[in-house]
Amino acid sequence: MRATSRSGFRLTSRRVARRHEALGRIFGGLALLAIAGPFLVSVIASVLAGVLHDPSLGRFAVSALFLTLPGVLVALGLSFLSALFATTAVGWKGPAHVSADAAGLRFTYGAVKRSIPRTEIRSGLVLSDPHVRVELRLRRGQVLEVHVAREEEGARLLAALGIGPTERRVAVSLGGVHRELAAGCVGVPVFTILWLIVISALTRPLSNAGSFWPVVAWAALALLSTWLLRRAARSTQVVVGTDGVRVERPFSTVWMPYAELAAVRTLGDRLLLLSRRGTSVVLRTRDSLTEALAQRIRDAHEGVVGGAAPRGAEALERRGREPAVWREDLRKMLAGGDYRAAGLTPEDALHALDDASAPRDRRVGAALLLRVAGYPDAQELIRVAAEGTADDALRAALEHAAEEEVDDAALARALR
Repeated sequence: MRATSRSGFRLTSRRVARRHEALGRIFGGLALLAIAGPFLVSVIASVLAGVLHDPSLGRFAVSALFLTLPGVLVALGLSFLSALFATTAVGWKGPAHVSADAAGLRFTYGAVKRSIPRTEIRSGLVLSDPHVRVELRLRRGQVLEVHVAREEEGARLLAALGIGPTERRVAVSLGGVHRELAAGCVGVPVFTILWLIVISALTRPLSNAGSFWPVVAWAALALLSTWLLRRAARSTQVVVGTDGVRVERPFSTVWMPYAELAAVRTLGDRLLLLSRRGTSVVLRTRDSLTEALAQRIRDAHEGVVGGAAPRGAEALERRGREPAVWREDLRKMLAGGDYRAAGLTPEDALHALDDASAPRDRRVGAALLLRVAGYPDAQELIRVAAEGTADDALRAALEHAAEEEVDDAALARALR
């Protein structure tokens, strides 16, 4: 659905609320810093004491290390604030009159009026448990919750904003920031003590009293181990686009285009993506999210542009050419009328641009052809296609194709 074809939508919500996930992440980072800070300062002071042969720095290093215990207490308070901001939605209980259209979202609570420009809204999802609501993710790390009477109302609200399944991708985290925060807060003291014991046992007979290399090794191993633990605790992220689903796990990424997706099933708090190749991706989600995420994937899958590709569409593909040569060949096709001889029209290029099953370079070639042809609203149409894809490389390439001056080097990097 093109942005120009959307109509406005109005509803009355019994509750509109907002939570600040970005503030939660900030306080979480401060909590980790409160624990790791004294340790890092102590290590740096120890290294400088060894390099400069300054005993006062050595004493300062010991003093800084004793601040770790107060740092833990401060971290507990900051962790509480992190959880509070990330999970608690604050707002007004209705009735609130909500209207949505291409310009954005507007609310009216009695005499109070608020608005959110469309450019500030990144993505949205309809959730049904424990209450039916639309979660809108804003660009500054905030999440807006609009409670609706039925899921159909939520879907119409998203469609009016142009962030429905066929128009805009959505990124969903299958866990909060708290696991990663907890892993960091636990990992720093545990690995600090563990590696201190190991390094002390290994270096005592080998090192001189003034050597600072054991201290550097101790710090490096403790920080690396903590980083690996935090990475392992990172929540899986699922990106649902108009062309496929990307699953980003802590140490791996799985890309499943809709052409390979055979079925989407739910089993309790598990979401199963079954491939036509016989493989599957199993995701453990929250109960309130499982069906919502599954329905979003199904809707996007059904909205994939179907039908055979236009005759001659392969002429849009790069075929190893440099971006500058590629664009020039497309321009020559238009100038000589060859695109019509091949059966291609700008409308066919639009079809290729929206065709989620088309090769990546064909969709980018379609975007470049629309730009070369001076097609009305070409840049906006290309940006809509970029916002919908879950393929980061394609997204970057389309964004470069939509720029006023196409950066051939950046375009080539995106298409590697």
